Amino acid sequence: MIYFSAERGRTICSCNTNYMQEGILHPDRILEVYDFLYLKYGSWEIYEDDICYHLKEKQLLILEPGKHHYSLKTCSPQMRNMFLHCSRLPEDCPHSARNHPDAENHTQYFRLQKVTDCTDSIQLEHLFLQLIETYWSSCTHRSLRLESLFILLLAELESCGESTRCKDPVIAEIIHQFYLCPDRFFSPQELADTYHISVRSLSSRFKNATGNSMHRYQIDLKLNFAHEQIPLYPQRRIKDIALDLGFYDEFQFSKLFKRRFGYSPSDKR
Repeated sequence: MIYFSAERGRTICSCNTNYMQEGILHPDRILEVYDFLYLKYGSWEIYEDDICYHLKEKQLLILEPGKHHYSLKTCSPQMRNMFLHCSRLPEDCPHSARNHPDAENHTQYFRLQKVTDCTDSIQLEHLFLQLIETYWSSCTHRSLRLESLFILLLAELESCGESTRCKDPVIAEIIHQFYLCPDRFFSPQELADTYHISVRSLSSRFKNATGNSMHRYQIDLKLNFAHEQIPLYPQRRIKDIALDLGFYDEFQFSKLFKRRFGYSPSDKR
């Protein structure tokens, strides 16, 4: 695990895409920057010091600064990859660190795996391409755009690495609907009819993917939304927030809110 600082000020030193018709060895080198290597097609065995990483299609490897990188075997023929070199920050916590960075320094971190399987991500490759295009362009505010795109790339990588990431495409689409329509409560029967499967099968798949029932998931999601909205919009009535999130009335909402957070919506305000 690498704790990667989310602070601004990081420099993108190099960024490009490669196509190797014949197998080649990874450059034998020690860089003073991070090397993010995304394998779009093929396979490659890359060493970092004495550890070998077997990189496969749709996987991303983070090579760390100050370590010896090389390969003993050539990559597979017709290998395609995208890479990005970026500066390190003093707050970064390397792979060898045993403990989480000190929370008292108020630095926000992305928790990244050394090797991340990005097969289920529809955004990562697109973000990488945007970074490459921006890097080689002369667009306005180029550095700021690169920093912003890189933060999005880190966030997507962290999401890919989370064990709780939903692998079921139907359930993932249903969860997307929950976020898209926070004013509604979707019933299991309605969703089962939409996706042409039984309520029992859908409920089982949802439980396996998320650990919660569809009703419980929606309740928790809406309560989390409310928890963020209440202090941001102090002029709004609690009743209006409750109704906008699909709750029957303010009493039902307040009861569920207090049960989840331990205090009432009014106390949160």
